[in-house]
Amino acid sequence: MRHINLFTVVLVSFVMLASVSIICGCDTGEQVVDEVTGNRAVKQYHQSEEKLNDIAEQQAEKYDDMMNQVDQLEQ
Repeated sequence: MRHINLFTVVLVSFVMLASVSIICGCDTGEQVVDEVTGNRAVKQYHQSEEKLNDIAEQQAEKYDDMMNQVDQLEQ
């Protein structure tokens, strides 16, 4: 029984050490936390939403310009 408990402690310690090493070694801690909590996806969503709003405004301006040109041609 004692042998199994020692093995469990060593295994858990190894897993924790590996996790900390991966988090510190691959990305900054903030990036990892953002990825795990979903904040990165939310940030990307807001960026995409802003870009789509800009595109919609540009298209609306183009449409208005075209309609103004049509009105001028009709007069």
